[in-house]
Amino acid sequence: MPYAAGTVRDIPVRGLKLCGLTWNGTFLWCSEAVQNLIMAVDPASGEVARRLPCRDVRTDLTTLGGYLVQVAGPHGVLRVLDPHSGEVVGELPNPRPGAVLCGLEATRHGLWLGYGDLRRIDLRGVDDLRLVDSFPVRHAVAGVTVSDGYLAYADHRAGTINLLDLDRGRDVASVSVPGNPTGIAWDGSLIWYCDHATFQLRAIEVPGIARAERAP
Repeated sequence: MPYAAGTVRDIPVRGLKLCGLTWNGTFLWCSEAVQNLIMAVDPASGEVARRLPCRDVRTDLTTLGGYLVQVAGPHGVLRVLDPHSGEVVGELPNPRPGAVLCGLEATRHGLWLGYGDLRRIDLRGVDDLRLVDSFPVRHAVAGVTVSDGYLAYADHRAGTINLLDLDRGRDVASVSVPGNPTGIAWDGSLIWYCDHATFQLRAIEVPGIARAERAP
């Protein structure tokens, strides 16, 4: 049975379908699939510092090499955007065509991609999307985030955030959280998630997780 965690911070966001979330060291960037927007949210004040249009926002979001990468469109392409201008600078295909790409996170080890229908999370090379490793998981995958020792992924319908021990390659904990988490992000001390049910960015504390990994 999962243990329960209450939120320690809640930020209301104007949006009907919050789906992607990432942390770049300054802002929580979240994506919204009805207005097709990506927003930079100050975690201290809750103010939206920047809004960028992005057509066909689909699920999760990450940062890589100073750019934003958004899962977009019916085929789950990886759309690369300039975080200042919003200009689309490139697109990469879903490495598993036909599979439902829901979770995305970039770290120094590569791109982590979570598939909701397959219950699987892949690690792939940044340059060529070559498969480096792959982990079966117990729960359906929505958002994905990574610390030095753990991969965390959200199960939207179950209302849980689940922890995979990367050294052992298996699920080790399941945390029941308020609402329905979609995109998630780790800021080095808190796990943040988009709550699809209440249109908020919410944060929980999970003891024992190491510092966040950062993509180059």
